[in-house]
Amino acid sequence: MVTELLFVISMPIWIGIILSVIICLSIGVLIVPIAKNVLKVHQGFNLYNIGFAAGILGTVYVSILKSFGYTAYSRLIWSTGNNWSLGVFLYILFILMIIIGFVLEKHAGKKLLKIFKHPGILSSNFVSLEGFEPVLINMGINGLVSIGYVLLVRGELNGPTIGGILAVVGFGAFGKHIRNITPIFIGVFLSSIIKTWNIDDPTILIAALFGTSLAPIAGYYGWFWGIVAGFINSSVVLNLGTLHGGMNLYNTGFSAGIVATFLVPILGTFCIKRSHEDS
Repeated sequence: MVTELLFVISMPIWIGIILSVIICLSIGVLIVPIAKNVLKVHQGFNLYNIGFAAGILGTVYVSILKSFGYTAYSRLIWSTGNNWSLGVFLYILFILMIIIGFVLEKHAGKKLLKIFKHPGILSSNFVSLEGFEPVLINMGINGLVSIGYVLLVRGELNGPTIGGILAVVGFGAFGKHIRNITPIFIGVFLSSIIKTWNIDDPTILIAALFGTSLAPIAGYYGWFWGIVAGFINSSVVLNLGTLHGGMNLYNTGFSAGIVATFLVPILGTFCIKRSHEDS
């Protein structure tokens, strides 16, 4: 938003500086109360809660700008041909995380199985629940699954996809594990079979990786509904960029919030048995 006001929109530089400072400060102030309240809307089933809040803020700000004649233009900068070098580095990194976790804790395997039983609803701090070592292993496993998905669908390893992979890894300490992220990947993959886009399209790769923010749905209601969530989110994410004009970098967090807000009340009403109650 700040960059757009300073360097893209044609206006005197002093006006751009004033506007960007005002908007930047207002975003920092407003994001906190908005994030707290949207958390109640999706009930913790969207792990990227700030992305949801940022999407709402971005939509409001861009709508105001558009009313003054502003037009948002999208760009795609997508690096290719780096899978070998980046893939080797990431595989070594994630395997080392798993090895170190097992070396530091003899009973890490048992604690890791306990992590797999958590649905992952906000806020699920796996470090405080099970300890650092099994969480480190869980993060490494998440990384292997994520990079495996990208390479399996013949996607590219670059800045955006590695950012998505590392987000899945990082949230291995805060809600994600192999049992609740895999259904999301499956949902996106299955949707590519019958929808009009390709599974290796940049937007869809990002939607799959960051779409794992819906992992709590799979963890709480079961694999099937996780697949459904991934399937729906792959469509929703493609239509939200025009609302905030690309000003929200966590576009999938925005779409995941909408999908969770749509699905969770329905599942809460009609799904009598829930997976965590059966485990």
